[in-house]
Amino acid sequence: MTPNSPRSDRRAFLHDVLGASVAVASTSLLAGCATAAGGATVSGNVSTPTPTPPTEWDMSWTKKLGRYKTAYDSPEIQEGAALSYAASALTGYKQAVHTGDREFTPVLVFRHLAAVMALDDAMWERLALGESRKLKDPTTGEPNTKRNPFLTFSSADKNSYTGAEATITRLVEQGAILLVCNRALGAVGRALRAKDPASFPTQDAAMAEMRKHVIPGAYLMPNGIFAVSAAQDAGCHYMRVLV
Repeated sequence: MTPNSPRSDRRAFLHDVLGASVAVASTSLLAGCATAAGGATVSGNVSTPTPTPPTEWDMSWTKKLGRYKTAYDSPEIQEGAALSYAASALTGYKQAVHTGDREFTPVLVFRHLAAVMALDDAMWERLALGESRKLKDPTTGEPNTKRNPFLTFSSADKNSYTGAEATITRLVEQGAILLVCNRALGAVGRALRAKDPASFPTQDAAMAEMRKHVIPGAYLMPNGIFAVSAAQDAGCHYMRVLV
């Protein structure tokens, strides 16, 4: 292109230069966005999704929520108050809203000190959790229960904290979901190591054993705060358990 070129030629030349610049800038921008997002790589005109890495945390519970759903945030045992809250709500929905089976889903978040509520009888006895938590036996009323007093109910349990309709087993039968703080169970794992260091020389070994004693129907979550947030993300109302 020379100063003496016709004006129409100059316009065509500038149009070609600008078009090429925009194309280069657009390609760079797309590549930058894909890299930053970590979701795709751009090769020519083909966008290839980056595979989602596998996770050890089972989030399938989010697909099991009913039309009505509330998360009960329980960082303390409080004599099983979270269970009573959930059972009362279930009854209320049936009476006032006439909900059918599993239309209302209580989501019980056991975190911090309440995480042990999701462990079976064998682990309660093994680590004397009833003694350290100062909880009585549901049947005899004696201190330092050797079993999880919130798990089941029998007609002999005259000193039950929950009654028949508010046990963990009964609530799970009615569709309740249990989310358990894995971080809080880490403290219980350390107690297991201290009790039997020969069998559990590492924290990973202790936690592997601990997971064997998490009750059926419970979902381990990375931590309790995440569990509360994820439940709300899934559409649950939030209720902090206070007595």
